[in-house]
Amino acid sequence: MFCRKLLGGLVAGLTLASVAALQLGAVQAEERMQLGAPLGAAAEFQSQVGDRVFFSDASAELGSRGRLALEAQAAWLLRNRELSVVIEGHADDAGDIAHNIEVSQRRADAVRRRLIQMGVAPDRIRIVAYGRERLIAECAAAGCAAQNRRAVTIIGPPPDTASATRAPGLAPREDVAARRSARRLN
Repeated sequence: MFCRKLLGGLVAGLTLASVAALQLGAVQAEERMQLGAPLGAAAEFQSQVGDRVFFSDASAELGSRGRLALEAQAAWLLRNRELSVVIEGHADDAGDIAHNIEVSQRRADAVRRRLIQMGVAPDRIRIVAYGRERLIAECAAAGCAAQNRRAVTIIGPPPDTASATRAPGLAPREDVAARRSARRLN
């Protein structure tokens, strides 16, 4: 009998603690929203359809997952015709700089062509090739490299307010070493 009461008390206590934690989490989320967390078109795009397409090693061919992701992106963009996009092409750390810029350019081009095929106006889409300048994962494992082989669709301003002087193509070079985080040794 004593064990039953003890077990019942423990279960009730754990339940009460988890409910309190959920309520605290909801309060913290509400506070963050009141602080002005952005919920604009870019956040809506990213949360509703996703902004990334991944590629195989040294490839710019769209796989079935990539085509599905781009169908969702095109549908969203067709509902929001007032917005333009920039397609960023990225590569992993393998190969030389010229090769990585070239493959990231081909990836951005492949995404642009597919979005145009699905009805998005060509004048709404710009491309930029970053090569391996903007890695999101830095390690030797294959899973890390796979995260870097991507094209990212960035929601921008309406096409008429976008910079008309900037032609599609390569982005200006930046100091890659300055942007990369220091690697930890431990």
